[in-house]
Amino acid sequence: MFKKQIIKLMNLPLNDYGNAERLKEMFGTRWVYLPRYKCWMYWDRYSWKGKATIEFRRAAAKAFLLLEKEIRCLPPAKDNYEQLHRTKVLEWLEASQFEARLKAVNAIFRGMCMDEQAVK
Repeated sequence: MFKKQIIKLMNLPLNDYGNAERLKEMFGTRWVYLPRYKCWMYWDRYSWKGKATIEFRRAAAKAFLLLEKEIRCLPPAKDNYEQLHRTKVLEWLEASQFEARLKAVNAIFRGMCMDEQAVK
């Protein structure tokens, strides 16, 4: 990930909606929800694969863990405010990997996918 993208993801709200926005940015169009079939679909660069909700949640948890690692690899913070912000983001991302947060982000991200499909 590029530093600019990491900073953008860090500056999103530290709530479930912010997490859904992070996933939207990180996943792009590789994950979509199909309400008609009540399942997730994942693009593996060759074809669409049907996935269970638990697999989406695992992918979300891995994405949050990856973002944590990327933030830790950033150059040292320039000041105390930036360091405090990083600490808060890291704490939020760690908490976001628990089941309750993953369920919430699943519901919000699913809604975002359905909204996008309705517009098309």
